[in-house]
Parts: sequence; structure tokens; C-alpha cells
Amino acid sequence: MRVWVKVLAWTGVGLLGLGVLLFVIGPALFASVAYPLPREYQQTVCDEAKNFNIEPKLLAGLIFTESRWNPNAQSGAGAMGLTQFISGTANSVAKTLGVEDFRPSRLKTEPLLAIKFGGFYLGDLVNRRYGGNKTKALIAYNGGGGAVIGYEQGYPFKGTLAYANKVIAVGDMYEKIYGDWCSREDLPDLSAKSQNPTDLLKTINIADFWKNLFFNRDIPTNDSQSSGSINVDSFWKNLLSN
Repeated sequence: MRVWVKVLAWTGVGLLGLGVLLFVIGPALFASVAYPLPREYQQTVCDEAKNFNIEPKLLAGLIFTESRWNPNAQSGAGAMGLTQFISGTANSVAKTLGVEDFRPSRLKTEPLLAIKFGGFYLGDLVNRRYGGNKTKALIAYNGGGGAVIGYEQGYPFKGTLAYANKVIAVGDMYEKIYGDWCSREDLPDLSAKSQNPTDLLKTINIADFWKNLFFNRDIPTNDSQSSGSINVDSFWKNLLSN
């Protein structure tokens, strides 16, 4: 009996040690898997960010937070596509951009169009409506103008400030992992920033890496936008096949 107790105890210690090790070195081992930048969307993110005068990392952070790069994402409120537009907002943006024969469902079948819509809408919020204030722009993207008023008065709507902070934090994570990917000659064939794992551990905050990856439940689904939680099965599948 004592032998089994010792075996279980050492097994527990070993598993704990392995967990701690993965927690510490995880960012260096699979940063580009945890925070993907899909090859088919890289150039479009760069182009639309430039077109609408926003940072590529901010647009990437928004897409990650909204849909985890799933072009078929659809919320219970009907928001759809990479950048999660509801029909009313999508139709308004389509009219402004002069998109003919538009149907909101196209945002699921045409992900590059969804990125354009997200870039335009976010750029308009950042540059025209909120004078460069990214936090207010993202609050509006997620919760509408009323949520911004609440934020300005010191009573932010539940989840909207968390959403804005998350998008900005994820965008910063993308920059730390991939660098200025829009200026790289290997676009769109990059997988991660050209640096060794030790450098990544120096630049990435380990706690933020895991928090932004897995914890998303404080951001509610609302009538404006939707943010999904991570698909764990897809995460590990991508990791093991990388």
C-alpha cells in the first residue's frame, strides 16, 4: 500500500512539474499556434488596415477576439463572419462602401469582404468618431455608442471595457509574436517572428499569453458584436500537427 502511495505522490509531483513547465515555456513552443495568423488572410489584414488607417495588429486582435479566425462564426444574435456583423450594420457598411448585390450572408462565404467591413468600421470609429481613442472605438464596436457614453461617465457597460482591453492586449501579443509582419518579404508565408524561443520568453508576458488565449467568458454576446471562446479540440489538433 505504501508503495502505491509513493507512486501516486511522485506521479502527482511529476504532473504538476510538467504543468508548470508547459505554463512557463508554452509561449515559446507554440505561440503561432495559440495566436494564429492564417496565411490566406495576412495580406488582406495588412491592406485593409492601411486603407482605413488602423494598425494591422489591432485588426488582427479584433478578428481573433470576435471569431478566432473562423469565417463561418455566427452568434446567437445573428452576428456573422470573421468580424461579426449583424445584418443592419452590415447593410449600412455595404451601402457606404458601394458593395453591390450585398447580402449579410456573404460575410461568411467571403471572409476577405468581412475583413474589409471590419477594417472600415473600426477605422471609422477610431479615426472619425473617437479621435484616435482605440478603447472607446472598441467599446462602440462591441456595445454601440451608448456603451461609450456609459464608459465616459464612469459606468461602463458590463463586458464592453473587458472586450476593448482584450482586443488591444491580443493585438500587442500578435506584434510580439510576429513583429511587423506587413513589412516582411516572406508574406504571406510567415509562421512566426524570426526569433528564437528564448527571445519570445523575454518579450511575452506569460500570464497575459494564457489569460488572453483561454479566458473570454467575461465578454458577453450582445446585439452589436459577438466574441467566442476558444475551440479546445481545434487548438490541440493544430498544436499536434504543427
